[in-house]
Amino acid sequence: MFKKLNSKVLIVILIVLVGIYYISTLTDNNDRSFRNVIVAIDTAQVTEININSTKENLNIKLTKTGNSDWELASAGNKYPADKSIVKSILGQFSEMKPKRIAATIKDKWSDFEVSDSTGTNVILKDGNKELTNIYIGKFSYTQPPQGAQQQQYQQQQPRGIMTSFVRLADDDEVYAVEGFLKMSYQSDVNSYRNKSLANVNKDDISKLEFSYADRKISLTKEGNAWMMNGQPADSANTVKYLNKIYRLNSSNFVDQSTQKLGDATYKLSIEGNNFSPIEIQAFPAADTTIKYVVTSSVNPGAEFDGAKAKLFEKVFVDETAFLPGVK
Repeated sequence: MFKKLNSKVLIVILIVLVGIYYISTLTDNNDRSFRNVIVAIDTAQVTEININSTKENLNIKLTKTGNSDWELASAGNKYPADKSIVKSILGQFSEMKPKRIAATIKDKWSDFEVSDSTGTNVILKDGNKELTNIYIGKFSYTQPPQGAQQQQYQQQQPRGIMTSFVRLADDDEVYAVEGFLKMSYQSDVNSYRNKSLANVNKDDISKLEFSYADRKISLTKEGNAWMMNGQPADSANTVKYLNKIYRLNSSNFVDQSTQKLGDATYKLSIEGNNFSPIEIQAFPAADTTIKYVVTSSVNPGAEFDGAKAKLFEKVFVDETAFLPGVK
């Protein structure tokens, strides 16, 4: 009887142990499959960002060169990088949390554009140490429910749900995360370049010096008034001009091989407090559609199309721009 009882007890114990093992195995698998956080890094440690896309034929490297300065390298060329773009990219990885698992097998990678050939591969490094290696995939947008739209329109513009799909390079799982991540990864290399020609506080500007082939125009700030070549300038028009140039940007780059017909024939020097003097120059171009190649001392190596967006006309004005009655 005791032998039979012992056998029954052993069988029950065995069943319980098998059940515990099976449950623990499932739990371990779930823990490995679903992450509470996909990427969480101290972005201050990042010194290099590599962005590669076979689909977009994109291959660039962003390298930190100072406390906040970054350099862009692509196709053998190097340029100052747009710090706002770098900040946007790094912001995605301070803490990236999943909303859900979108797929668990390799066969689904292409559906979400996170395969080697369809995804945008982003690698963050601290020196030679790899901090994360991830593929950024497709983006989807879901409109809010009709009732929610009507309610939100009474208060503010309705917002839909933006979802991006990502995959860590060493994982099979595809995760859905919040936001439009791919917006930060453009196929045009120029979109990662520093686009600034001037970036100062408008109120810090105290002197403008225009040097043209036939004349010079000097504006100086005396108290709250502006003087042009020793005579009072129109304050409203002077402020209107400053509004155009104190945060001057252009995305219309020209190739550095663009032929110039001589030295700069138009120059603008901007001086003031809390910044180093800025010199913007215009060189006559052989290409008549460009007319002038425009450069700035704050963005070495960058050359801009003077005709597009009327960049040349915006910067290099004559005396009438600072006189009363000019619109």
